[in-house]
Amino acid sequence: MAIGISGGWDSLALTALAVRYNRRVRPRCELIGLHVTLDASGKTAGLDGGIGRWCADLGVPVESVPPRFDAGRSAPAGCFECAHVRRRTLLEAADSRGCRYLALGHHSDDVVETWLMSLMYTGTPEALPPFRSYFGGAIKVVRPLYELKKAEIFRLGRLCGFPEAPTACSEEERTKRARIQECLAALGSDQRLVRRHLFWAAVRQFERELSE
Repeated sequence: MAIGISGGWDSLALTALAVRYNRRVRPRCELIGLHVTLDASGKTAGLDGGIGRWCADLGVPVESVPPRFDAGRSAPAGCFECAHVRRRTLLEAADSRGCRYLALGHHSDDVVETWLMSLMYTGTPEALPPFRSYFGGAIKVVRPLYELKKAEIFRLGRLCGFPEAPTACSEEERTKRARIQECLAALGSDQRLVRRHLFWAAVRQFERELSE
């Protein structure tokens, strides 16, 4: 199983939990980490060395993978294309290494923000699925942290002493996702209820797509 490792605490929580689970199952699954060298400005230098060593100490070697852009492109044009390039690069890298699963660290806040962001900026809500098969079923993307909140993951990180996470994106404070987060934060005490409703709206959309 390949694990997408951005360096953020969501991907580190996924790595730590996957290692712990893997110790309890038979047969054990070989775990490898994949890091796409990409942010909003284009190709980056790679994963922070301290995070790479932390993963290696857990028994998960991490390999940096250059992003695969369409011809003539060298940087993503916004959040949607960045996510698409990352996902495609990770899928192709995992498939070429013989992995049957690609685990991603998206949590419930990601589900909510992606659903609302796609609705507001494209007119069509896009639900992050908890699982989905690609390449004719050769590889399956899974999101084991799907129902966890970001705050719960950060609490785990503090308890377990995760290494400090670098800024994942050089445009982090100016992205469409950041604007969505500001909109939700402006709801104040209503934000928790709204996020819960949006999460289950995304889940119901995925369930409808699954049944079609």
